Amino acid sequence: MSARNGRGVPDTGEMVVVHRLFTQEYAAAVPLVRGVAAGDTARSGVAADHLAALGVMLTEHHLAEDELVWPRLATDPAVDSALVARMEAQHERIAEALGRLESALPGWRDTADPVLRDTVADACAALLPALDAHLGDEEEHILPLVPGRFTAAEWAVLSERGRAAVPKAHRLYMLAALGEAAGADRRDEFLGRLPGPVRLLYRLAGPWLRRRTLARLHGNRRADRVAAAT
Repeated sequence: MSARNGRGVPDTGEMVVVHRLFTQEYAAAVPLVRGVAAGDTARSGVAADHLAALGVMLTEHHLAEDELVWPRLATDPAVDSALVARMEAQHERIAEALGRLESALPGWRDTADPVLRDTVADACAALLPALDAHLGDEEEHILPLVPGRFTAAEWAVLSERGRAAVPKAHRLYMLAALGEAAGADRRDEFLGRLPGPVRLLYRLAGPWLRRRTLARLHGNRRADRVAAAT
């Protein structure tokens, strides 16, 4: 989504990594939530806050597309109008699933009630198919349309809005999670987009940062097992 590719064209590769982040974190949230013991409000609070932060990020990610991407494509006679309509409908389905998840979070956060815990976990699981279908569809059919229709600066606005939407308390976690989501195939691109000091920090302390942030989310006893599995 940024212009940091040195070619003066929109950097759509960053959006792929952001998409991976969402699917990675919502998939991981299902066992995370189910693993919170009844009455453990310390753990339910951390997990609920994490899901709330993800919800803010996903909502802003889609709002930016609703405001900046779909209208531009909808007025282009070379773009199939049914494609844009499908993207908009997929956003609505995701918003509905996300709404069901977020409506259950406050009660579970405050009580760690096992019934609400299962509701939250089930809502995360139900969100994933709609999210997977949309993000894959977008990467296959929308991102190839971006060059020539958006300048690098115009496309970078989406990245700027996405970064601004990350709650301050969750930025270290999301940096580590993005590094994991980038994978071996996009790791160099991910590092190249980071400001110099942040890139140096990530290179020197990335593994430690991942363990630390996982420890906060999953609890110290499970952090090593989770890190080893990722």
